Amino acid sequence: MEHVARTHDVGLQGLEVTDDARIISVSGAIDVSCAEVAEGLVVEETREYHHAPTRPLDEAGQGDAHVSFACAAHRAVVDVDVDLGLLRVVQIATAQDVGRALNPLQVLGQIEGGIAQGVGLAVMEEIVLDGGKIANASFTDYLIPTALDMPEVVTEVIEQPEPGAPFGAKGVGEPPVVSPTPAVAAAVRAATGLALPRVPIRPQDIAMAHPTVRR
Repeated sequence: MEHVARTHDVGLQGLEVTDDARIISVSGAIDVSCAEVAEGLVVEETREYHHAPTRPLDEAGQGDAHVSFACAAHRAVVDVDVDLGLLRVVQIATAQDVGRALNPLQVLGQIEGGIAQGVGLAVMEEIVLDGGKIANASFTDYLIPTALDMPEVVTEVIEQPEPGAPFGAKGVGEPPVVSPTPAVAAAVRAATGLALPRVPIRPQDIAMAHPTVRR
């Protein structure tokens, strides 16, 4: 509008923007589309955001220690061969509060990428020490999930805009890293009856367990 005001030598108070994205003057002498006005223009705009102040929790564990909380839930479906100790994660279903999904495709990518890391910790990723030295110091021996290892991911994106965050968005990538691991462990426990007190769950943790503790 400032560009139109300067070009036509009128005051800003004499211009308004219509619902169909046109700039008109109160007198009716000016009637141009915003697209026409913007053609060839370079527009720069800077905005600075400061989140609400935080403070440490008090003795009762109460207070504003965080700007917002991100919540996610995960359920795992697994196939287990108790004799061979083989384990396959078939599906991860998740629901996550993302605040506002500014880029829905990128949100799904963050969720699925986080789940890949959580599944990796559950079934394959482990630093092995031998005499105080790392025995699997390269990605040849330190296994991480590939696309072939990824289970089906069923995602429910929940949008509850965060009042104290820019555009209502929340961090998306961290929560799906955390709870897929215990979800997978819980599913394997349910399938085998084993306690499985460690991750990653190795084949020997299942196949070499005493038969009496299996269901």
